[in-house]
Amino acid sequence: MSFMLFEILLWGLFLVSILDANKRWGLKSTALFFFPLFIYGWALEASAIGIFQRYEYGDGFFVTLFGAPLCIAAGWACITYSGICIAKSFTDNHYKIALFTALWGLCIDFSMDGLAVLMGYWTWFAPDDVVLPYFDVPVSNFIGWFIILSFYSFFHLRWQDAKIRKRLLGFDAVLPALPALLLAITIMIGSEYERLFVNLSWWVMMVIFIVPLVIILAVWLFNQRAVLSSEMLQQEHKQSLKVPFFISHAFHAFFLLMAIFVGVTTADWRYFIAAIVAGLPLLAQLLPAKAEAFTPVSYTHLTLPTNREV
Repeated sequence: MSFMLFEILLWGLFLVSILDANKRWGLKSTALFFFPLFIYGWALEASAIGIFQRYEYGDGFFVTLFGAPLCIAAGWACITYSGICIAKSFTDNHYKIALFTALWGLCIDFSMDGLAVLMGYWTWFAPDDVVLPYFDVPVSNFIGWFIILSFYSFFHLRWQDAKIRKRLLGFDAVLPALPALLLAITIMIGSEYERLFVNLSWWVMMVIFIVPLVIILAVWLFNQRAVLSSEMLQQEHKQSLKVPFFISHAFHAFFLLMAIFVGVTTADWRYFIAAIVAGLPLLAQLLPAKAEAFTPVSYTHLTLPTNREV
């Protein structure tokens, strides 16, 4: 049952993302964003399973290809879309957008991955005699998330007006991330870095790795809350943020409810604590702010064309 709910969540948010992007960018720009990102997400999952064999997916997913559920690629795409859209509302700096998108996705994964392992959605394989202290999830998973989200976001925006975008059908944003990700994975697997953390508890891992990143994103959103919530924003601009925020809210709500269920049925409330901590940036953004004068950042020019294409 939980497999089905999770798969419905991912496909549903993917569809919502595509519909929202089509309203904003038009069909062609939406395709140039989501098609390569979807293929990218699936290819990474399938190749990681086949080449590195450090994790595998459970048997409960309905649609899989070469061992990788296609809904996981859909999840990658809608999380990336959500982060980029929100970041673009307060900055046009590609480096900042890439960093924000990576942190945005990581905060979702901080609550998701441990529960996914517990529910059997996927399983990580550690080196012999190594126990992964953070809910059986390796640190390399979070490093991979950071590389994938930040690189794709940055190069998608950096080359959005370049001729190579049309020639490669959007896959130009994918190519730079592959060498970086493969190099990072190779180094981490060869070094068996997990052995450095075997004597640490889950809460120490959270304090060392999770909490600092959550605080950075929470402070970032807290400082931008006036821009994100001010009545001075044009109605069109305000509406454009509803779906990106909804995507993140849906992920956090799904896993928070799952964490509560786990806590009630097993008396293990660690997952609930992790879910609450991971959701703190959303609370920071929702805090009331004084309306201040500001100039809204252009929001509609996120991909190639600005006029609607049909």
